[in-house]
Amino acid sequence: MKIQQVKKQKGVAAIMFVVLFPTFFALFVLGVEATRYLQTHARFGDAVEMASLAVAANASTQDSENKQLAKNYAQAYLPDGNIDLSKISIIRKSCDDIYGEQCGKPGVYDEEGLVFTQYNVVVKSDFTSWYPEDDFAYGFEQNVTMGTNAVSRKYQGFTIDVAFVADFSGSMKDPWNGQTKYRGVINVIEDITRKLESFNESTEQELDGKRLLNKAAFIGYNLYTSNGSSYFSNVNYNNASLSKKWWTNTPNIAFDSTIANPLTTTRKSLNGRVDGDNSSYFETVDLTDDFSSFRSTINMFIPNHGTASYEGIIAAAKLLEEGENVRKLIIVLSDGEDSTNSRNPDDNRYPGYAALQLYNGGLCSNIIADLEALEVDGRSVEAKIAVIGFDYNIAENPGLQTCAGAENVQSANSYQEIYDNILELISEEVGHLYYRNYE
Repeated sequence: MKIQQVKKQKGVAAIMFVVLFPTFFALFVLGVEATRYLQTHARFGDAVEMASLAVAANASTQDSENKQLAKNYAQAYLPDGNIDLSKISIIRKSCDDIYGEQCGKPGVYDEEGLVFTQYNVVVKSDFTSWYPEDDFAYGFEQNVTMGTNAVSRKYQGFTIDVAFVADFSGSMKDPWNGQTKYRGVINVIEDITRKLESFNESTEQELDGKRLLNKAAFIGYNLYTSNGSSYFSNVNYNNASLSKKWWTNTPNIAFDSTIANPLTTTRKSLNGRVDGDNSSYFETVDLTDDFSSFRSTINMFIPNHGTASYEGIIAAAKLLEEGENVRKLIIVLSDGEDSTNSRNPDDNRYPGYAALQLYNGGLCSNIIADLEALEVDGRSVEAKIAVIGFDYNIAENPGLQTCAGAENVQSANSYQEIYDNILELISEEVGHLYYRNYE
């Protein structure tokens, strides 16, 4: 009797197992496959977030290039996904597109109001289920499609107007570090403009629909500045005309008016070329982003004669005043102090004497103040004067130290150091990334 009951129970258990097996298997499938897809969805979010940051960092305007980059990042996170380029979309918007006239204004979307480009990366992918549903078992569909998006912004550091104020006096023809100084300096400036070109290729700053670009100017100086055929002085004088005999002009500089209003001084042409100097050739090159032409022009320059750094600095300030970028930088490159009478430093016929009067009187601080009183697209200008000295003890030129401030004066022992110092000055805040789930 008992044996028969046990056999009956075994039969019932077998029937119950057969009936409940699909349910147990379905629970198993849901437990395994659902966990897999939950983890995959989390990885997918991380993948697209990294993809959006990569696309923003790449800062390309080529949609195909951006899509391929996004796919590479997403596929690395999701090797089991089937990500096709057709299932990737990238929506690129400028700061202007999002904020209109509020773009670039501090406090609207961040403290500084940096200009940015936003990239919304949307990615969809198919995944093959491990346990697909069929006629005999529950499960997920054969192919499951997931999608997610992430938004990143590439903030741009402000583009810059940089004026290279280069000493083109006779000593620049001397050899140093394997080549003549002026040729070495020209080579450095040319290399820096190539770097500026690369910055311009990646910058996406736009205000009012206009693309902002880094620009450079060149101001060579010896005793005066030049347009290639004539010399010009940029300080005020107490007399009406200038002689080609420089030693008769310097004592007549109107120091007070020059110091008080350096950006409005009268530019005067000399009566003939500088006495004794018929071999130099250089000219002022206005601010430009056509760096190829810029390099071709400065490559022909030849120095000669004495040194009056204030001529180059005032001319540079006037050029920067007309520039369209909010950051303005004057870089003075010199191999020695302004020309002086070595037997009598107080000889007022020499530029070295005039330089001390101008710099000690506040010429450079007034230049900075006047430039920073300007506004570009509603933002106050940031201006700076920096000095890079080479092949001399920079402490011997107290005028330029007073002009730029000791913290903005650097010595270089090689052309590579000159290059590195300049690059550090101009490449501050090239840009940074910011990720957030924007609406």
